[in-house]
Amino acid sequence: MAVTARIHQTTPQSELRLGHVAASRSTPDYHALLAANMVLGGQFVSRINLNLRGSKGITYGARTAFEFRRRPGPFAPHVSVDSAATALAIRESIDEITAIRGDRPVSTEELAVGVAALTRGYARNFETLDQISRAVAQIALFDLPDDYYSQFVPRIEAVTPDQVTEVAARHLDPARLTTVIVGDLDQFGQNLGQLDLGQPAVLTADSI
Repeated sequence: MAVTARIHQTTPQSELRLGHVAASRSTPDYHALLAANMVLGGQFVSRINLNLRGSKGITYGARTAFEFRRRPGPFAPHVSVDSAATALAIRESIDEITAIRGDRPVSTEELAVGVAALTRGYARNFETLDQISRAVAQIALFDLPDDYYSQFVPRIEAVTPDQVTEVAARHLDPARLTTVIVGDLDQFGQNLGQLDLGQPAVLTADSI
């Protein structure tokens, strides 16, 4: 893992990204990964948001996302935190990513909430001509089957907690995460050493 810190001397918050290249849109694990992301950081009641916002009170919101492309795209948590809580937010985010891989498997209750978020109101994605045209474009871009949208809800609902945990272990790797921090290095730099992420590469506004 690596840390890149960029200095903004008057910034009261740190903007964090932790990520690595993950899966492509064609992965057979696509639907299970969508569900895994909902549990981990894809909604308000996700693990990372409940940890950093609800339990620690160090952010207004944290989220995670897979960016699925024709070739493998990135996975990354996104969070803004008080500068003094930068190291804590990084550590807790990494711990949550580690836990969902098997240390704390996805529960039936967590999965049910995530599945509901993905499927309830799904038909509203096709209400306008613009939405329909974008849906057709997705079929063409990713070589999806013609019945993809009619099969989306059943396939999401068929995902099991064990499958979600398995795909998280397969596609998320804390050891490969690169951490990017945009903020005031003076406020959090002394705490980065405790994270054991390696020597940070520091970029200033003048160096980029």
